[in-house]
Amino acid sequence: VVTKKKWSKKKKVLVIVLCVVAFLFVAALSAGLGVLHWYCKTADYTVTPVSNVQNVTLIAHRGFRGVAPENTLPAFEEAGKAGYWGAECDTYRTKDGVWVITHDVNTYRMMDKTANIEKKTYEELLQFTTDNGVNIDKYPDLKICTLEDYLKTCVQYDMKAVIELKGKNNTEHYDEIMKLIAETGADAMFISFHLENLQEMRKLDGSCTVWYLVQEIDEESIELAKSLGGDCGIDFNGNKKKNTAEVVQKCIDAGLAVGAWTIDDADTCNRLVEMGVPYITTDCLTSVSYTHLRAHETSLHL
Repeated sequence: VVTKKKWSKKKKVLVIVLCVVAFLFVAALSAGLGVLHWYCKTADYTVTPVSNVQNVTLIAHRGFRGVAPENTLPAFEEAGKAGYWGAECDTYRTKDGVWVITHDVNTYRMMDKTANIEKKTYEELLQFTTDNGVNIDKYPDLKICTLEDYLKTCVQYDMKAVIELKGKNNTEHYDEIMKLIAETGADAMFISFHLENLQEMRKLDGSCTVWYLVQEIDEESIELAKSLGGDCGIDFNGNKKKNTAEVVQKCIDAGLAVGAWTIDDADTCNRLVEMGVPYITTDCLTSVSYTHLRAHETSLHL
């Protein structure tokens, strides 16, 4: 007769703890992969014309992201053809000093290879191909867009260049951005979640337009936006319920320009406009029927 040795209480507790840890690890990994999949998935946008175009100024979020891969040259060209007042972009600086257009500092979500933008040269990044985004099948061998090409496209279509300054690196090289703007003749403005980025731009050009990006407007954010001085504003998440008509009015009373992002619903857009928000950043709202625009292959402007 073989008698099994009983586990000690300590050993039982250890096994239980290890099982719990393993379960939590698997659950966290599964959740993380789920979030990553959601973040990388291309949204199904519905291009929608808004009714009160006389009271709204539309800015194409990462270009006309609803019809072409975000932050690519085709997205900015489509924004121009659709008559947007402005085209918003995100910019980072490569290892060898080329300013390029991308929302994420890492290429994983939008390209076929993974790398940190700031740790690669521009020539190295040209070996990468954009393989994600709306209608990506229409744009084979699509490469990363430079800030210079974006600015030239904005000039071509008479769009305001709305440049989001990402991260906190390379502020000492912002003079390069200013030089590109001067050389291309673009009409540009700057937005950022990082106040210091906007402060650096203000030092370089006291007359440039700078908007402070926030999730929710509060007294502190209003004061910070005002502290930038000159042509300044605040750009908030228009889908947050805490951003009420009362807080928007406080921004207006403080002398700030007011914009809202990212609004893809016509009713929400109209509500914000009624609250006194004239600038709306969107993925897919338009001032006219996009189908009509494509049928006539024309370029319209607000």
